[in-house]
Amino acid sequence: MDTDSYITFLVFAALLVLIDAAVITISGRKYLRDDNHPGIGLAASWLTTTLFTLIVLGLVALISPLDLPVDGELQKLVTKLGVVLLLLAAAHAITMGVLGRYRGEERQEHLAEELTEKRPKAVPRAEVTPSLERDEPYSTV
Repeated sequence: MDTDSYITFLVFAALLVLIDAAVITISGRKYLRDDNHPGIGLAASWLTTTLFTLIVLGLVALISPLDLPVDGELQKLVTKLGVVLLLLAAAHAITMGVLGRYRGEERQEHLAEELTEKRPKAVPRAEVTPSLERDEPYSTV
């Protein structure tokens, strides 16, 4: 792969990664939005997107020098971009799974908080008086 093709590959791959990272960030904010804790969803989205971007750009850097057994510079460029798209799709799917797991944990925590808030403070106990016939307690309720 000559220098121009190599630079073209890196530019296209980086643009694809950045576009997908923007999609994940914007969608992640909406997906993880929590009216009770507005900053948590944004922070989780940014952290996940940053990790996604670093991993995929690292993979692009690792596959960029590989010499594929394809004839022609354009075919090599298209093949490498195809590999990048497949890696990008796999990384995107993993990131969606991470965001989904985080959202599920957040929802469970909120549900537990709601149940704790709605639980009555103390339930009055029924008074018990002894049974005259069997010498056992019985309920007056």
